[in-house]
Amino acid sequence: MARSTIAEIKDQIAVQSASSTTFTPATADTKKRKREAKLVSRPRHRGPFELRGDGLPDERYAEALHTMLRKCRRLVVVVGAGISVGAGIPDFRSSTGLFQTVKDDFKLKVSGQSMFDSSVYQDAATTSMFHSMVNTLHTLSQDAKVTKFHQMLSQLSTDNRLLRLYTQNVDCLEISLSGLETAVPLPGKAPWPKTIQLHGGLQKMVCAKCGWMASFDPTVFEEDKIPECNECKELETVREVVGKRTQGIGRLRPRIVLYNEFNPDGEAIGKVTSSDLKARPDGMLVVGTSLKVPGVRRIVKEMSSAVHAGSGMVVWINEQDPPAAKMFENCFDLILKGDCQEIPGILERWEESKTSPKRVASAKKKKKTSVSASGVVSSITSTTVSEKHRKITDVFKVKKLAVDRVKSAQLEK
Repeated sequence: MARSTIAEIKDQIAVQSASSTTFTPATADTKKRKREAKLVSRPRHRGPFELRGDGLPDERYAEALHTMLRKCRRLVVVVGAGISVGAGIPDFRSSTGLFQTVKDDFKLKVSGQSMFDSSVYQDAATTSMFHSMVNTLHTLSQDAKVTKFHQMLSQLSTDNRLLRLYTQNVDCLEISLSGLETAVPLPGKAPWPKTIQLHGGLQKMVCAKCGWMASFDPTVFEEDKIPECNECKELETVREVVGKRTQGIGRLRPRIVLYNEFNPDGEAIGKVTSSDLKARPDGMLVVGTSLKVPGVRRIVKEMSSAVHAGSGMVVWINEQDPPAAKMFENCFDLILKGDCQEIPGILERWEESKTSPKRVASAKKKKKTSVSASGVVSSITSTTVSEKHRKITDVFKVKKLAVDRVKSAQLEK
């Protein structure tokens, strides 16, 4: 009876032990709740913080920035000329920027910005200056190498954390990297490319009349006059042969958007931004732009509202302060002033400062566990040997008892 009871108790213990270690897979609901958990906590201090090139980064912003870039799944990035300065391409609006350089080189009485206005095609002299400036910018872009910040953006895309990159740059450095490709012209429906060129790019030239497009050829724009479109020329020749009325020959130009002119990709860009807003972005970086262009200002404002609706964080990274306009009040949760090229290094140093102590602790814990495990093994081994010795002893005792009984029986006879 006692043996039966003990066996039953052992069976119950075994069942309970097995049930307690059974793995229960996560359901779809728990996975969804885990995905929708708050990804980024906004920093207590908004800044501005100065980006330092050496030493440990300021914990007041480094942790929040690191968490954002490592946890976000639908990150939106809006960039300007500031991210390409490290590649040797000048920005536009600083004291050493392109606008000031153009003004000095061509001895203009007006702002250098006028050289990026659609009115440059109204006069042969300004057209010549514009072509010269575009060729110089194209040469700089071709010779430039992507920066660490460009590479970081590429890695974000590779890691499936980047929802969209909106760039105002025409140097096309971004689109040369894996994961940051674009499409020219921008398609009118999804799927859309990862990078959206808001102002076109110097990788293409286009006919203003027929829309024919080809890779940018700087030799075409070396003369003072506006180059003619070869596609239009061929079409005109065919029309003359068949006796049809001529329609005129279009002119070639770089496929970049100038001030005060229609953006051929404008409608498609509107569809992309609407789609991205519906995707509920969970973070945004605004880097290297002064936000002077109305369309870009609107994108940043709308995206920041969507990010904040999901408890995400919006970060400003620039040499200058963000705009003081009312529309940007409470827009930026973190303001970092300095060179954006410092960001990858700051993140690396932050990770090292946090992982090194953890590695030491992990090694100690592993060693302790190993020692404990060896003790358990020794104990088990010792117990097993003792049990085996006891069983052998019992066998000898039984044999000895049997022999004694036989001898006793013989003596009685």
